[in-house]
Amino acid sequence: MGPVLLLLSAGGLFTFLPSASRGGVIAGTLLPLLLAVAFAVAVAGRPAGVAIMAGAVAAFAGSVAWAIFPPLGGAVVIGLGYAERTFRVRPLRARIAHLVLAVVAGAVAGLLSSAYAASPALLRGVAVVMCCVLTAIPLLVPAEDPRTLLLEDAARKLGAPLAATLLDGAELLRCGDPSLLDRETAANVKKSWNALDRLLEARLAMLGGTSGRTRSHDVAARGPVHPARDTAAMVTAMVDRQIMEHVASLTRAYAAVTTMGAAEVGIDDSAVREVHARGEALDEQSRAIVEVGPR
Repeated sequence: MGPVLLLLSAGGLFTFLPSASRGGVIAGTLLPLLLAVAFAVAVAGRPAGVAIMAGAVAAFAGSVAWAIFPPLGGAVVIGLGYAERTFRVRPLRARIAHLVLAVVAGAVAGLLSSAYAASPALLRGVAVVMCCVLTAIPLLVPAEDPRTLLLEDAARKLGAPLAATLLDGAELLRCGDPSLLDRETAANVKKSWNALDRLLEARLAMLGGTSGRTRSHDVAARGPVHPARDTAAMVTAMVDRQIMEHVASLTRAYAAVTTMGAAEVGIDDSAVREVHARGEALDEQSRAIVEVGPR
């Protein structure tokens, strides 16, 4: 759904932005805002707060810039629409290339759509399709999965002993190939990742309470233990254990698929057998030629 939403929202943007200044409240303000937010969310791959905010700013700033100079408006809209993804691109050179591609693609798309804004419907439709293709060019620069940043950020905030497990999960996202999973395993892995997201959100929400409980340990050591503190400690330990179990299960799933693929490649030795048989046949032919040759 992500690529489809990206193309549809980009097409809508470059259809309505050229006439936004005279489109009224709906076609000139509300619709470009919704389309810009949808584009930013499609690029981000999830309804992240940063993406929604960037899309809203892109709609406002892009509409203003479009009235002054359409290529500038296109560059602003697409550049800000890709802002969340730009921060997920590593290393720095690739991030700069991603940003430049987004800005240049938006500027060219803005120029193209404005040039054909008054053309017949067929030509304008072709121009909009070309704009959609242009706005998808920055996707050629690979970016990290949004969960990677979430896991790394959670590792920094939560510290040991969860930090090592969360960093292992981030590395799994970088190196694991979901395309190798069969349909059933992929569905279970997706559920596990979603459950891990919810557990991390809950654990981070408990972080303040956990810090307060840690500070209260000295007081508790000098006085009676409060039941609420014991309950909070038990819940925290349970959530930490579930987070570790999810990451361990996901690691086993990816490792099992990789191992099975390697085993299948090792078992399939037909190429080796064919080469061996061909070599033996050539040896037999060579010996036969030597035996019947001139003596």
